[in-house]
Amino acid sequence: MIGAASVEFTHLDTGTPEAAWREAGIEHLPTLALEDNLGPETLLIVGAAHPDDECLGAAGLIRRALAAGAVVRVLLCTWGEASHPASPSVQPPALAELRRAEFHEALKRLRANPPVGSETTGGQSGSIKSIELGLGDGQLSESTDLIADAAAKMVRDSPAQRVVIAAPYRRDGHTDHDTVGAALARAAAESGALLLEFPIWFWHWAHPARDSEWRHWMRLPLSAGAIKAKADALEAHTSQLHALSDAIGDETVLGASQLEHFSRSFEVFRVTASATRDAGSASHTFDGVHADADDPWGLRSSWYERRKLALMVGMLPNETYRCALEIGCSIGESTAALAERCDHLLAVDASATALGLAAARLADVTGVDLAKATLPHDWDSLGLGPGQLDLVIVSETGYYLAEDELCELLANSRRALSPTGVLALCHWRGPIDGWPLDGDRVHALAARLGMRSLASYSEEETLIEIYENGTPPRGGSCFASGAASGAQQSASAAG
Repeated sequence: MIGAASVEFTHLDTGTPEAAWREAGIEHLPTLALEDNLGPETLLIVGAAHPDDECLGAAGLIRRALAAGAVVRVLLCTWGEASHPASPSVQPPALAELRRAEFHEALKRLRANPPVGSETTGGQSGSIKSIELGLGDGQLSESTDLIADAAAKMVRDSPAQRVVIAAPYRRDGHTDHDTVGAALARAAAESGALLLEFPIWFWHWAHPARDSEWRHWMRLPLSAGAIKAKADALEAHTSQLHALSDAIGDETVLGASQLEHFSRSFEVFRVTASATRDAGSASHTFDGVHADADDPWGLRSSWYERRKLALMVGMLPNETYRCALEIGCSIGESTAALAERCDHLLAVDASATALGLAAARLADVTGVDLAKATLPHDWDSLGLGPGQLDLVIVSETGYYLAEDELCELLANSRRALSPTGVLALCHWRGPIDGWPLDGDRVHALAARLGMRSLASYSEEETLIEIYENGTPPRGGSCFASGAASGAQQSASAAG
């Protein structure tokens, strides 16, 4: 249901009404405070897969940055020539020129209508320019590295003391959006920039209860001037707001129901704090970790690691398990121990380098399959049906995810577990530099699921908990209380 590979929708679908999002509490998300992040010393990079993405998802943010005196650069990856692939009246080259002109008019309106200086106390205002890559619309999945490199160069070439990167949500359900989001997320991780991801098509195809990751996102209130400027800028994208002609294939792309999501008095962002990583960084990060050492955590040599593994395996209530999943197998030491208790074990890791080491370690171990997957994003690739598993192990991996990613992973695990299936969590309790969670927070989020505790072990450095799955309530996840007190919350995005 999440990501371009598993979402099927068109702009002609009715979609989820804005009223459903309001009823679910979208207006009560925590407030995103950017006062410490936007100023004359700030570079704001806004990634756009197509002309109009910058207005739909981030026009208010752009206005806020300009009003604070920041330098704004919009990285436009395509000219949107494929928005009407079946048009009988406008050919792609002509549509590209039309949409490019609309894009420049939209940026002009964001800067000048009303005058941005009127929104500042001192009259200062920033600057806005575009960098255009001219890549093929609908073909960006082949250009992730190029887009990431372009964003990285913008950071390197800027004298700014602080960098904020805004980009489409990496799991927006549109391949081009997902690609730009992933590329700019990489650039943000490598530069230590604050990352703000803006959903666009997510609001159209997602369901508030089923696709509940939004409950961990944040809300940026817009001033009256920003609301007007956003509406005026969006109107510049005439080719998307109105039919090209009455002919089939020339239909309006952004209908009234879609536009309601972008007429709010706020914008919504998924926030990754400065110098912080999430699952999207896992493959690159842990390939490097395992390339530098064949046992980077001392799983074979450390008494602490060997003892902790023995404790976790010893706490599993059943002697044997029919079908199990290990999330984050690293070099295969824990996999070998778990395999002795499992008829079949699927061991997953985001790092190809780690999996190579694990394959060598497990060469003589039967009943184990290894798979490369970055979870939760690649969950569907595992091919696990409901109730197929009777054991899921999440050991020393939960804190390498953002909160919304961890909650989704746990929800997916529960769906794949039988009612009597077991979820085992084991984590170090020390600080985790460069990642958003720690062991205690991982286990606190898991506790929200309301599963029956079978066993637990706690000491200064280690926390192990064993749960029975039971029957998950409809829509139940650790997102449930994510926005409960959002009306009174405010959070700074400073890292």
